[in-house]
Amino acid sequence: MHKINWGIRAHDLGPAELHEMARRIEEKGFSHVHLALYKAFTGLDAGLGKMSPGMGQIVSRALAARGVKVSILGCYINPVHPDEAVRKAQVAHFIEHLRVVREFGCCLVGTETGSPTPDNSPCEGIYSEETFQVFMESLRTMVGAAEKLGALVAIEGVADSHTIHSHERMKRVLDMIPSPNLGIIYDPVNFLPAARASESDDLMREAFELFAPRMLAIHAKDYRMEGGHKNGNLRAGRGQFNFPLLVELISKHKPMIQVTLENNPPETIDETIRFLDSISGRY
Repeated sequence: MHKINWGIRAHDLGPAELHEMARRIEEKGFSHVHLALYKAFTGLDAGLGKMSPGMGQIVSRALAARGVKVSILGCYINPVHPDEAVRKAQVAHFIEHLRVVREFGCCLVGTETGSPTPDNSPCEGIYSEETFQVFMESLRTMVGAAEKLGALVAIEGVADSHTIHSHERMKRVLDMIPSPNLGIIYDPVNFLPAARASESDDLMREAFELFAPRMLAIHAKDYRMEGGHKNGNLRAGRGQFNFPLLVELISKHKPMIQVTLENNPPETIDETIRFLDSISGRY
C-alpha cells in the first residue's frame, strides 16, 4: 500500500491558544500543519509590521515539543486587489512572512491568486490580460524577495474564481518565472472547473504531468456536483473525488510531499482518517 504524508490545517482544530493548539494536533496524530496565523491562534497578532523571528521561534518550539512541524505558512492575500495601496500592503505582508518563515521551521509561504474585486469575489475580470499582468507584477515582487531571503513562494490556482484559473495560465506563470523559489500548492478540487467536472481524473493526471516538478505541497478535500454547481467544501470521503487516483499520482510523481486535509472540523477527523487509512498508509 502506498504511504502518504497527511497533515491538516491548524485552524480546522481551532482557533486556540498556541500550546492548546499543539496538543490538539498531536492528539489527532498529525505531524505537520498548514498554519495561517490569524486563523489558528487566539491572542496572537501577526498583522503587518508585527511579525518577528522571536514569534516564529516561540511558535515552532511549542509545535516541535508535540512532534509537529509547519508545512505551509499561509498568507492568503489578494495580489490583484483593485486598490493599488491595499494591494501593495498585502504584498508587503506576504514578504514579511517570507522574512521570518524559516523561524517557524518552514520554508514556504502560500497564497491564492485573487480576483480584481475588493472582497476577492469571482468576476469576469479574472480572465483578462490586464488582471494577469497585475498579478505578475505582484508575483515578481514576492519571488524577488524570496530569492534574497532563501524562502519559497507557493501559489494555488482556483478554477472559475481566481486569476490563475486554469492549467494553461499556471503553466504560463511558471514559464515566465522559472525561479526555483516559485512553486505551487496543488489543490485538485479547487483547480477543477465546474464545467469540466466529468474530466476530473484526466485533469488531475495532466496537472501532475505539467507541474509535478514545481509542486511544493498538496491540498486534499472532496466535492460533489449539485445541479451543475460544484460543492467543493466537503471533507475527504464525502463526495465524488477520486482519492485512490490522487494517492497513486502522488506516489509516482511526488513521494513524501506534504498533503494537507481541508474542511475537517475536530468531530470529523477520526472518520476521515479511517477513510484515508483504507486507501493508503501514513508516514
